[in-house]
Amino acid sequence: MAGEDFSMDKVTRGELTPMFFGSAMTNFGVKPFLEKFLELAPEPQPRSCAEGIIEPTDDRFTSFVFKIQANMNKNHRDRIAFMRICSGKFDAGMEVFHVQGGKKMRLSQPQQMMASDRHIVDEAYAGDIIGVFDPGIFSIGD
Repeated sequence: MAGEDFSMDKVTRGELTPMFFGSAMTNFGVKPFLEKFLELAPEPQPRSCAEGIIEPTDDRFTSFVFKIQANMNKNHRDRIAFMRICSGKFDAGMEVFHVQGGKKMRLSQPQQMMASDRHIVDEAYAGDIIGVFDPGIFSIGD
């Protein structure tokens, strides 16, 4: 990342890709990478929907499903829908309205994952990604 040619404008336009070197196995360079990643990563952006533009600062909880993964646990036939929170605050066990299904539902077993580790999520905010149990009702884009 050192050098006179580094420019966030070039990164944003896709003309330059930052590179980091380190080792997760020996924990060499991990902290500086994560700190710089947070600095470089864009903040949550407004999203458009049928109702108009939803700002990340809107108090209403909104999210969209971008991935569905099946059989993540070899011992169970599970499906997890991954969703990016667009606005509002997510609280574990909260009731939400599934627009495509036209009904209210409770998001069960909310999780966040890092490599092979999973943990239950109590709360999440705009820009966060969570995985919820999918009994087969979610589709990409919901």
